[in-house]
Amino acid sequence: MSDRSGVLFLAERKGRGLANITAELATAAAALAAQLGDEVFALLAGTGLESDAQELAGLGVKKVYVADDALYSRYQAEPYAGLLTQLVEEVKPRVILLGHTELGRDLAPRLAAKLDVAWAPNCVALEADAASGALKITRPVFGGKANGLFTLTGAEPYIATIGQKVFEPATAAGGSGDVVPFAPALDPAGFRAALVEHVEDSAEGMRLEDAPVIVAGGRGIGGADGFKLLNELAEVLGGAVGASRAPVDSGWVPSNLQVGLTGAVVSPNVYLAIGISGAAQHMAGCSSSKTIIAINRDPEAPIFQRVPYGVVGDWREIVPELIEKCRGLRA
Repeated sequence: MSDRSGVLFLAERKGRGLANITAELATAAAALAAQLGDEVFALLAGTGLESDAQELAGLGVKKVYVADDALYSRYQAEPYAGLLTQLVEEVKPRVILLGHTELGRDLAPRLAAKLDVAWAPNCVALEADAASGALKITRPVFGGKANGLFTLTGAEPYIATIGQKVFEPATAAGGSGDVVPFAPALDPAGFRAALVEHVEDSAEGMRLEDAPVIVAGGRGIGGADGFKLLNELAEVLGGAVGASRAPVDSGWVPSNLQVGLTGAVVSPNVYLAIGISGAAQHMAGCSSSKTIIAINRDPEAPIFQRVPYGVVGDWREIVPELIEKCRGLRA
């Protein structure tokens, strides 16, 4: 039996609070810890962390380790990898979870290399065997066309990144875990890279991940001008505009609007897929939407096999009428 115990996850921050993925990680960690009969631990790094630490402690986390230092105010690979490595040596968890975010995708393999252990990216399900200690993970394969089941064995801790919008966010559990200061012995002079400048995304409007309604366009929109009409529809519906990969690659819209396996993973109340064929890579990013409606002039488009509602027709005729009807309902 392993002498390790517990599930540790890295909390992420967004702006002045915890990022959405943090509560999702708390849910995943709690489910896994229950299977193992273990506790849940979290690491929170940055500055001005008091309120975030208390919020995190209320999400069913046994201990919140807080590294309050300006060195961690912005993500940098070497400081974060060193920080996590030292905490792992002290806490000795069985499993480490990170979000499958820009931060997690960069940090997880670095941490795995430092610890010489296995890691699994973009997991959508986790299952632990308390007796053997093996970790079974499910993740998309073949560009999102199927899910593969894998088993991690060997040296612990196992590391996994969790797909966004896969787990329901944890809510306050009524109790409160312990907040524990953690100050690792790291020497910034030994780092090979340093953060020179941080530039915030200048994109305006609602973030795709937060939008209750998304109006997404694909190759069938035909060009950048077509997205002006989609923006109009999104504004009427109180939502945001998204896109498949083809419009992004063609330069019609910026990359931050891409939905899919290599873009944003979203779960709005309504997802309008307009001129989108329904490739598996795109559907992997929107399949958790509560309702998906497709508009496509090709009745044989694959997307009609994957959504509950579909309209066959020219979007140029359908969308203006839809805008007019929606405005009438709001009047």
